[in-house]
Amino acid sequence: MHTKFDQILNKLLDRFVNEVVFIELKETHRLNIDGIDLPENISLPVYLDDLAKNIKTGDLEVIPTVGLIKGLVYIVGARSNIETYELYKNMLISLNQVRAFGDLNLTASLLVDGINFAESKQYANAILYFSAVNAIDSDNLDAIYNMGRAFEDLSVSEEREELRRLAINCFESCLAINDDFELAHFSLGFLYYNEEKYLQAETHWIKALQLGISDEMREEIAVGLGRVKDKAAYERGYEMILSGRVEEGLEILKALEDEHDEWWNLLFFIGVGYRMLEQYEDALGYFLKVMSLNTGHIQTMNEIGICLLTLGDYKEAERYYKEAIRLSPQNSELVCNLGIVHFHRGDIDEARRLFDKAHELAPDDEVAKMWLDHINKKLM
Repeated sequence: MHTKFDQILNKLLDRFVNEVVFIELKETHRLNIDGIDLPENISLPVYLDDLAKNIKTGDLEVIPTVGLIKGLVYIVGARSNIETYELYKNMLISLNQVRAFGDLNLTASLLVDGINFAESKQYANAILYFSAVNAIDSDNLDAIYNMGRAFEDLSVSEEREELRRLAINCFESCLAINDDFELAHFSLGFLYYNEEKYLQAETHWIKALQLGISDEMREEIAVGLGRVKDKAAYERGYEMILSGRVEEGLEILKALEDEHDEWWNLLFFIGVGYRMLEQYEDALGYFLKVMSLNTGHIQTMNEIGICLLTLGDYKEAERYYKEAIRLSPQNSELVCNLGIVHFHRGDIDEARRLFDKAHELAPDDEVAKMWLDHINKKLM
């Protein structure tokens, strides 16, 4: 797991540290945990509720074993920043090797607890336990996958985008360990579909089908693939156009046009393709269709201005750029392009003013700087 992931996880789970109290181990305390050698004068994290039970029964000199293990889980699972974190993590690793909880070792027992928390919609608790398992065993696919599921469910209940990103991170981490982990491919397909990354969704779903999944999951993927087919083709087409394979991209996008002429973004990229081929009249026709479907789309206004400017219709180009700037007054590209319109109309002073403004808005914009230098040399 990367640093940013740990930071967000720590912030989400930090509250669990408040449910732990630290007790200094003294000679008068009795601690019976097989295989654990502790340094002298070490403070041990104990789950507060379990310690309270001992206090109520008058057993003040015994550190409850279950409370200690739970305290360790809370500190390690929450990725606490305390100095003794590594010591506590190593204690859990030792416990996982020597102590059984019924028929299960520690990690398996924590996984069961985490799944139970998730099923009861206590998602933060579930994430805490899966995180502890991941700290003990960094390649535990069950822990990482179920942590992702819990993040995904929590992101839905709390409507927090960053939690959905953490879910994706977990599933991708699963595949970094084992690219044939079909459940991660299944889940990533739906998450990428919801992000409108249709090619990635399609790729993961097809991989999941190839690896073998349950009949129920297979049916879900079949429905998803039916919905994603044309959207994946659209994504494939516009990526080709943007990468310079314009004619190939246009061929793919044009094949979708009859059935999806209401997709303004499809029409937009067809227009971009024609503009890149310098077929400005064809491009202009598509951009005007886009404006009828998505009024006020700034980038389309910019593209219309480029086409009109190239076709010599400076008056209409000026009109579109002025409207676009009204909607997005800090857009240096629009300001610069309006300056180009004035330059071609022979209005040099206004062009220079606009190039100056564009440069002020975006000092690193090479195009604005080039035009500003050009017009300054012209006026020398």
